[in-house]
Amino acid sequence: MSLINQALRKAQHDRNPNQASGGAPTTPAQLAAATDRGRGPVLIIGLAIAFAILIALVAVLSLILFSRNEPEPTPVIASKQVPVLTPEPAPDTLQNQPQPTTSQTSSPLTREDPSDVVEQLRLEREAVEKAAATAAAEPNPEIIDWLARAVISGVKLSGTGSKVILNGNSYSIGEYANATLGLKVMIIQEERVLFVDSNGKKYLKRL
Repeated sequence: MSLINQALRKAQHDRNPNQASGGAPTTPAQLAAATDRGRGPVLIIGLAIAFAILIALVAVLSLILFSRNEPEPTPVIASKQVPVLTPEPAPDTLQNQPQPTTSQTSSPLTREDPSDVVEQLRLEREAVEKAAATAAAEPNPEIIDWLARAVISGVKLSGTGSKVILNGNSYSIGEYANATLGLKVMIIQEERVLFVDSNGKKYLKRL
């Protein structure tokens, strides 16, 4: 009977060695087993906290990288037109400035009337025809009569300016021999003098 009791106690001691020795571990193996049983829940909680911290760090880093990639908004500055202030001239300056005339305020671009252009061309043509008719006209009889009575006393030929003595007066080339008749000295030669009137008609008088 005592053998059976001893066997039962041994089996119970093998199943629960902590209770057999009064509830406290005595061997290193028992201490390690007890420590592992105590660390199990703490280790799980620590791993869960570390995983949560890792997820939070990844989320924060993702937000930072995403915010760097986004383009920064360009600030819009409303442009305001600043009025330009021109200094007012002094009263004396205003009085001295010339007042604008009516011709200055009129439009600078004016088109000529076609009728005015035609009229101008007609006048120019008439002037040319009149000059041609005057050139072909007969010599002035008054000039012919005056030259017939005029007396040439002599001529002075010079490269710088020839002169003719007519009716006691000295005349150079280009001077009026008779301003009333419009007669000028045109050419002075040794034996003759050439005159021209206002119409371009030439007259020759020999010495």
